[in-house]
Amino acid sequence: MRIATLANASVGHTQRWVSHFRSRGHDVEVWSLEEGPLDLGAHRLPVAPLPGFMRYPLAVPALRGALSVFRPDVVDAHYVPNYGLMGVLSGRSPLAVAAWGSDLLVAGRRDPLSRARVRFVLRRADLVLADAANLAAAARALGADPARLVTLPWGVDVHRFRAAPVREPGLLLSTRMHEPVYDLSVLIEGLAPLLAARPHLRVVFTGDGSQRAVLERLAAARLPADRHAFVGHVSADDMSGWLSRAEIYLSASLSDSTSVSLLEAMASGAVPVVSDIEGNREWVGEGEGARLFAPGDAAAVTRALERALDDPAWAEAARARNRGVILARGDAAANMARVEALYEGLARGERIDATHLSSHEAEGGPR
Repeated sequence: MRIATLANASVGHTQRWVSHFRSRGHDVEVWSLEEGPLDLGAHRLPVAPLPGFMRYPLAVPALRGALSVFRPDVVDAHYVPNYGLMGVLSGRSPLAVAAWGSDLLVAGRRDPLSRARVRFVLRRADLVLADAANLAAAARALGADPARLVTLPWGVDVHRFRAAPVREPGLLLSTRMHEPVYDLSVLIEGLAPLLAARPHLRVVFTGDGSQRAVLERLAAARLPADRHAFVGHVSADDMSGWLSRAEIYLSASLSDSTSVSLLEAMASGAVPVVSDIEGNREWVGEGEGARLFAPGDAAAVTRALERALDDPAWAEAARARNRGVILARGDAAANMARVEALYEGLARGERIDATHLSSHEAEGGPR
C-alpha cells in the first residue's frame, strides 16, 4: 500500500506508527506542520503565521499538490480537529482518522466551533480508530458513524517492555509530559511526606514540557535534593530500562483514553499508582493491578503509594496480572496487524462495517 500519513512528526506515536507500516513493506510518506526526526523523512508543510487551528486548513493546497503526485491508497490522519480536518479537505479517499484522546475528550468539547470541526471530520471519515471505550463513546457522541468506528488500543512492544532480572527497590518513576493535564504538581506534593519518612525512596521524572521549570522549582522546595531527578526526554530503549527497574509507576493524569505510558509500565512490571479516571479503569482497578487515587488529591496520592509499597505480595501478584493483560490485548504487533488489515480493506475499496465485526474485533479483544 501507499499510505499518506498526516500527523505531528515530532511525536513518538507518529514515529512508531509509521515505523510499523514501513517495516511491513508499505510505502509510507508523512506530511506534517511540525518538524520531526531526520530518519522519519517527513515532508514539512507550510506554516502560516497565524494562531492555532487556522494553520492546518491553510496548508491544504500544498498537501493536495503533494498527494496528487504520491497518489496514496489510504490517507491516514492523526488527531481529529487538525490533521483529520486536513485529510477531509484534501479531497482524497479512503480516509482513516485516528483519535488520540484529548482531541475528542478535551478539544472536541471545548466550544461550538471545536465541536463543529470535529463533527465535520468524523462524519466524513471512512474509518475512525479509537484506542479506548471512553474515546469511542466520545466519537459516537460527536457524530462518528458506529459502523465505521473501531475500538483498538495501539499497544506496546512486549519484547522491548518487560521486567529486568533485578528490580530497584524504592525507585518511583513518572514518564508523563510536563503539561497541566498530567498534574505532576500533585504527584510532587503527594510524594513529599513519603520521601521525608522513607529514606530509601527516590523519584525520577522523564519527559519535558511547558511546566518543567515550574515543576523543578516545586520539587526542589518539597523533595530531598539527592532523591529526585528530572532527566528529560529519553529514548524508547532507555524508557524500557527505567520501567523495567522501577518499583512503582506514577501518573496523576486528569484525562486519558488508553495511556501508552500505563501499558508500558504494566508490560514492564512497574506497579501503577495512578489517577482514578475512566481511561485507566479500562486496564486496572483499585487492587486489580494498581492502586488508584482521586485526581488532584495529593493526600490520596500518598495513601495510594503507601498501599502499594507496604504490600509486596500484592505487588508481585499485580505485576503478573498486568503482564498477562498486556499480552492478551495490549500487544502492539497483534493490534497493529489488525489496523493493517483494515487499511488493506479500505485500499481494496471495501466499506468498513464495524457492526459486522466480532466483539473481539470491534472492541479490541478480551478484557
